Formats: sequence, C-alpha cells, structure tokens
Amino acid sequence: MSVAGRKFLTSINWPVVSSVLSKHTEITKSLGAFRKSYEEAERQLTQLKEADRPIDFEHYRHALKNTEIVDRLEKIAKAQKVTKVDLAEQLKAIAAFEAKAVASAELYVKETEANLADLSDTVRNIEQARPITQLTVDDVVKAKPEVVQHTEELIKQGRFTVDGYDEKFPSLVMI
Repeated sequence: MSVAGRKFLTSINWPVVSSVLSKHTEITKSLGAFRKSYEEAERQLTQLKEADRPIDFEHYRHALKNTEIVDRLEKIAKAQKVTKVDLAEQLKAIAAFEAKAVASAELYVKETEANLADLSDTVRNIEQARPITQLTVDDVVKAKPEVVQHTEELIKQGRFTVDGYDEKFPSLVMI
C-alpha cells in the first residue's frame, strides 16, 4: 500500500465511522474486516522488517566454546532462502473489496442525500404551515375531502355525535 494510503487509513476515526454506519451492518462488517486484515498485514510487515537482521556468527564463535554448533547454525541460516510471493491475487481481492465498499458507500450516500432532501422538505413545510388556530373549515375540506362525505353519512343516519368523542373528551355538564 502506498504511503498516502497508509496515512489515510491511520487518519480514519473508526469509532465515528462505525457509529454513523450502525444501521448498515453489511458495510460496517466489511469495513471492520478490511480494517482487521489491514492491521494484520501491517503487523506482519513490521515483524518482517524487524526480523531481517544479519546474524554475527563470529561473535558467537568467540563467545561459545563449542564452535561446531555455531558452524551448523551458520550453515542452516545460509541455506535459508527468501522466496518471493506473487501478491497479484491478493491485490485483486483487495481491489474487488475496495470497489464493493466504494459502491456500497456511494449507495449509502445517495440514500442519505435522498433522506435529507425529504427531511428538508418536511421541515420547510412545517415552517410554512399556518397555526391550527388560523385554519378554516374550507382549509380542512380542501385537505381532506372525505370529511364532508363522512359527515353527510352521519347526518343521513341521524347521528350527530362522533364515535369515541365522549370517551376522549368527557362532558363537563355534571360539574
């Protein structure tokens, strides 16, 4: 990974990202798995960098009486060869994961922007709405024409009370 990529990944505030994306468990799980694999790769890289130290066998020959052991260990150490690993498959998998994560993030951004637009419209409607004390019957009929139909049906039936009204608003005549 490039230096810029490492710097970017270390600058991410993971708890904030997790809390923001808490409703999107798939994205959160994917980011968590990516973070863990990145940290594991970083840990292994630092271990390998630290492990690449030459051994001073001459020092051990002078310090130990039994130099045969040092000779055998030197022979074993020189026989060890570093093998290069083809990382093309891993890089392809990381690229595919990154593409999937970016696509998921873009989808989340679009959904969030749509939700924000809806909320903004709702807030604008609330701010522009007239107080209930200024509403007229004509305004109510215009907004809910079914109220007139329901009222006409009640009158035809000879009922002049609304079901549940007395239970919700008890009569104060007795007081």
